[in-house]
Amino acid sequence: MLDREQAQELVVADLERLHQAYPGTPTDIVILDDMTIEKDWGWVFFYQSARYLNTKDFSDMLFGNAPYIVNRYTGELRITGTAHPVEYYIEDYEKLLQSRTES
Repeated sequence: MLDREQAQELVVADLERLHQAYPGTPTDIVILDDMTIEKDWGWVFFYQSARYLNTKDFSDMLFGNAPYIVNRYTGELRITGTAHPVEYYIEDYEKLLQSRTES
């Protein structure tokens, strides 16, 4: 079972992997701790460019940075989406978990 810090490390590692795959993407990404949502099954992590957090200049802001879901029991890591509110993706994930337990 993961604790919050371990789950957050998975997200940071995946963001670093994405940076390696797409050179030119910002490297100063930070997890927004105050926005993290905790659920029985794990967490939803949000992130943003540290530069934007310091400057509040929209040109420094990350766009399309979909939150990550991390399952505390399995270590499963999922990138959500940005087309819907985060609650939609949480509900969708919870339905997936429910269907797994019914199988």
